Amino acid sequence: MDTLRFYFVTWNVATRSPGQDLNSLLDFPSQFNKNKPLPDFYVIGLQEVKSQPQNMLMDSLFTDQWTSMFNKILCRQGFVVAKSIRLQGIILIVYTKLKHVTHLRDIEAQFTKTGLGGLWGNKGAVSVRFNIYGCSVCLVNCHLAAHDYMLEERISEYNTIIKEHCYHIAETSNILYHDYVFWVGDLNFRLDHPSDSSPSSEEIVAALEKVEKDKYTSLLKHDQLLAVMNSGEAFSEFSEPEIKFPPTYKFNIGTDDYDLKRKPSWTDRILYKVIANNYENITLRADLISYNHMPHYMVSDHKPVVAQFNIKIRSAVPVEVPKIKKTQIRMRSALIPPEGDASMVEPIAAFSALDDNIGIDSTEQEEEFSVSFQAFSNYTVKTVEFDPIVRIWYIGDADFRTQCTLSPDVEIHPNDWIGIYDADFQNLDNYIVYEYLAKVSVAPTAAPGTLRKVTLSFPVGSGVRTPGFYRLIYFSQPNSEVKSVLGISEPFEVSSKEDRLVTIDPCVEASTSSSPGRSKPSTATTDIFTDFTGLDVAKLSRHFSNDLSID
Repeated sequence: MDTLRFYFVTWNVATRSPGQDLNSLLDFPSQFNKNKPLPDFYVIGLQEVKSQPQNMLMDSLFTDQWTSMFNKILCRQGFVVAKSIRLQGIILIVYTKLKHVTHLRDIEAQFTKTGLGGLWGNKGAVSVRFNIYGCSVCLVNCHLAAHDYMLEERISEYNTIIKEHCYHIAETSNILYHDYVFWVGDLNFRLDHPSDSSPSSEEIVAALEKVEKDKYTSLLKHDQLLAVMNSGEAFSEFSEPEIKFPPTYKFNIGTDDYDLKRKPSWTDRILYKVIANNYENITLRADLISYNHMPHYMVSDHKPVVAQFNIKIRSAVPVEVPKIKKTQIRMRSALIPPEGDASMVEPIAAFSALDDNIGIDSTEQEEEFSVSFQAFSNYTVKTVEFDPIVRIWYIGDADFRTQCTLSPDVEIHPNDWIGIYDADFQNLDNYIVYEYLAKVSVAPTAAPGTLRKVTLSFPVGSGVRTPGFYRLIYFSQPNSEVKSVLGISEPFEVSSKEDRLVTIDPCVEASTSSSPGRSKPSTATTDIFTDFTGLDVAKLSRHFSNDLSID
């Protein structure tokens, strides 16, 4: 498989709260098609999320209701928030399947204000860009100037966003330089008939009722967006799938009836752009799966619009080997013996299924969780592999050491860092604690093109304070705006000293262990997804120092 499926949602929610179930909005499998595969990425673009000053203050401390609702639905399905950004009422959230997280490179978010001549963020754009399997992707959500007569302002705002939206990756510093660009939002373009033959709202609604087989050509020929795309004034670089749904604005809230105070218009759109021949060994493309509105959602005066695309990538998606279900696994690693005690060199892993006990040796375990990759010769993976953690961490330990191996193509930056996350983390920004690799320097023995092993020392008592299961995640961060995920460890256990276990005899089968399994304590972290430019996260974090060195 060499494609990724993206699912897009754009919705102006008119400052309303979620009042309907959102599962069908995300096209989740129903009881009639339970085996339908989920997309690889969900991209949610919202406009007019309630954003009065008091709401902005609350949303800086707690997640807004819409984001919370999407998190509850998608994170329960195994998705992780790769990145999110908010500009007043404009929100963009990018979710990815966990298996793709370690292939996210150069993640960056940006915004451009266009309201009040660029002084106010009620109008403008937010975006997230990243590289995935050798291709660059840029996702934009925008809200442009309203009203029929503001066409010139909409054109100007588009060009302002294109000009001022800049990224730190040189080859993709502009939105339009990316291999794939998907632009969603309330673009606010209206129907623009000649003044001498302009129909009333009632006449447009009457014409819509006569449309057969979703053919809206007679009305769309007066669509302002299609007109400026053809003239080259705005969005001329983009394409749009054929529209086969009625105008999505404006409705009387709580109904399917158009508000006749406004002319019905296709204000909510999803556009895309592909640089097909950017690489010698592959032709990129975005294949449309669906493009439609969701008429049964009535909490806003807009209807949400959704689209699905398969995009071609440069390297094959990892092929997963069937594995034991997460709910059937209970793991505990044996303690590391004192130095010189060779009787316990091999770690013991205990697995306990829901119905019976299953013993698996280390070889079988590797096969259960193995994946394979295929990449083109000019595409480097840049990976960090964490060594298995073969002891339980104890809260309050003065020092704990583990190791990770860097592939030869990994360049260590002073801002690189390793975060400790809950094992079931839902957001890449939700670290428990982290530490920079600023003290790391390449040893003379580490020749170019060779693997490097880094020894990490964490004073656990300074960061993790709750027993439970956690992961380590390695981030490459050449500057404060851009980061890449290079490696994620398997879950490991942190326990309190009061629960210190007796050393396990390696000759005893894991299934005969007398130590009862303990339920995993909750290690939920603050659920904040908002980006605030200029906020010094380092000063707010529970930052602690450690000793990092190259072997």
